[in-house]
Amino acid sequence: MSTLQPMAKATGGTTRRICVYATVVVGGWSLLEVASLAFRHTNGAEIYGVLVAAVAFANAVASLALLRSAHPPTWATAVVLVVWAVIGLGGIAGVVAHIVGPVAGHGPVDLRPRPTLAPLIFTMFALVGGAAVVIGRRANRKQ
Repeated sequence: MSTLQPMAKATGGTTRRICVYATVVVGGWSLLEVASLAFRHTNGAEIYGVLVAAVAFANAVASLALLRSAHPPTWATAVVLVVWAVIGLGGIAGVVAHIVGPVAGHGPVDLRPRPTLAPLIFTMFALVGGAAVVIGRRANRKQ
């Protein structure tokens, strides 16, 4: 017969550490996306994919700085969250661009097939990165 043990509740320090780890994963993965997309997205509007990946990496670094500081300013948190929202919208815009394809007169046309849902990784980065900032800031206030 097994007995159920109550789970220990995560402390503020543990929650904050998890948020830092999540931000490091998002930053590392977005840096890999920058390196990968820099060699594949080289024509016309495809450059926006590389730009969104680079902004995601930069914002992950900013998020990490916010999570590591003892008392970050509220305006800095607001700026980081707005940039995560723009990155998330960039992922959705990338899906639309992959579905529609290149329009006439918008630079060189690349006829390779486009993976439709691939840009949603940036929306996932934005969701995880933004949640890590919000939850990490709350855990920081509770300490």
